Amino acid sequence: MSNNLNEENTLITNRYATDDSFWSENLKKLVEYKVKNIMENRENKLKEWSKPTSDTEIEKCERSLRMVKEAVNSDSNLSKMNLEVYAKGSFYNRTNIPSDSDVDIAIVAKDYFFNKYPENISNENFGFITSPYSYEDFKKQIELILKVKFGQSNVTIGSKSIKIRSNSCRVNADIVPHFAHRKYKDFIYYDEGVALKDSNGGIIYNWPKQDYDKGVFKNNSTNRLYKNFVRILKNIRYEMESIYPSASKNKVPSYLISCLIYNVPDCYFNENDYLSFKIIIEFLIQKFNDPNNLTNWLEVNEIKNLFGYYQKWEINDVHQFLLDVKRFLEELK
Repeated sequence: MSNNLNEENTLITNRYATDDSFWSENLKKLVEYKVKNIMENRENKLKEWSKPTSDTEIEKCERSLRMVKEAVNSDSNLSKMNLEVYAKGSFYNRTNIPSDSDVDIAIVAKDYFFNKYPENISNENFGFITSPYSYEDFKKQIELILKVKFGQSNVTIGSKSIKIRSNSCRVNADIVPHFAHRKYKDFIYYDEGVALKDSNGGIIYNWPKQDYDKGVFKNNSTNRLYKNFVRILKNIRYEMESIYPSASKNKVPSYLISCLIYNVPDCYFNENDYLSFKIIIEFLIQKFNDPNNLTNWLEVNEIKNLFGYYQKWEINDVHQFLLDVKRFLEELK
């Protein structure tokens, strides 16, 4: 009985060892299984990365904003000024991710301006005068009321913002004092934004409300995929940061990622899946292969050029980042 069984096993083994079709078919099935498994994992990861932050994080962001508004309203001098306090950036635009869940808050003094004019137009044409109340005075006032509200140890002064440390009830907050900004096209028409001074005295212009409006329009015109893909790329940058030098947040900040995806034509936004996202990355790489393609690219606000001497990011750095993103996607298991 035992000898017969051994002989049968030997015959089966010999058959399989010489039967190419057996091994070919089973190897094919194994490869197909592994490929399917990898693709399912990729799809699951990208779907997870596309999700907005949790309701709990949103509540913490809203609490930080509410407390800043309370601080402003509690000050007898600031409460008399024409101020506007609102969230801006990733939280306001709903493109924030768990690893970057702080909130940017603008405090805008709307009766004070940093304006830009075309030739032959100046402040005098509009009756504007130089105010004795400076941007530095305004920022100092904001600093003092925040220290009273949050405690001196929780407030740090940065080059552009005043930083509030998080606790169990609120997230980190970057408070940015602004004056109003008007970029005049002629005597009648202008783009309205905000402006701030950094610690070196340089003036920085932003258009947060246009960023929001244009982002909403883009999201709607891409079947709500624009913001999903922004969150995916932000999460990928975070995952890559410890491996790829190109993924440094200093080289590829959050706002730049929103702008990159914004400049992709709507027709490339097909599905919320791995293949569609990879095609978008390949489109961006193809454009960055020749910097002349980027001459007319704009920020999300469609007012400011995305690349130039006034921006803190470089075309070559972004190009390398995109190449590394493609590699990261292809190696994703």
